Amino acid sequence: MDRRHFLETLAAGLVAGGATLPTLQSLAGTLFVPVEKDEEGLTPLRRFFAVAIVSFPPKIDVEKERLEIEGAVSSPYALRYDELHEWPQVTQESILRCVGGAQGRARWVGVRLRDLLEKAGMDPEARDVIFYGADEYESSVPVGEAMKKSSMLALEMNDEPLWAKHGSPVRLVMPGMYGYKQVKWLTRIEVTRKNHKGYWEQRGYSDDGRIKS
Repeated sequence: MDRRHFLETLAAGLVAGGATLPTLQSLAGTLFVPVEKDEEGLTPLRRFFAVAIVSFPPKIDVEKERLEIEGAVSSPYALRYDELHEWPQVTQESILRCVGGAQGRARWVGVRLRDLLEKAGMDPEARDVIFYGADEYESSVPVGEAMKKSSMLALEMNDEPLWAKHGSPVRLVMPGMYGYKQVKWLTRIEVTRKNHKGYWEQRGYSDDGRIKS
């Protein structure tokens, strides 16, 4: 399949799933561009791909809105976004990869997801953790994936506060999972005893979401 045919096929599938034109343009512009890296092997933010179901990044009022952790937990709670900076911070580098082939390597700084979930006290029968974004996007992962040491809520990317298009003020980062699992502009985290299918999973994407080597 040549480049044009591939893009036309991909675009048709994404439009059927509700993708916007800017989203398609962003994706098409990154699929076939060699990954640029800086001297540390990181992809510069200006060249880092960004795909979303909305045309423009949603705005979160960090002074008024809260990040909620709820569902099948014994102690649901809500955090001011600036409170996330008061939690123990971790730094890690990982590759973010889109199912379409675009990818970039970044250094992330943020909070381990399992720290937030442990504070809430998850139900022993909890099955999935659902992540909701301000763009009305959602996805979920099994509890085991959420509790991995590498799963985090990122506040910084390549030594800068998250850019709006990359999920500011906080986004999910899960190395080894495709980008559609790594929700941006997080507003709510819900623990559930059921299997949950998110936005793209309901439209045919794999519920597993793990990158196959």
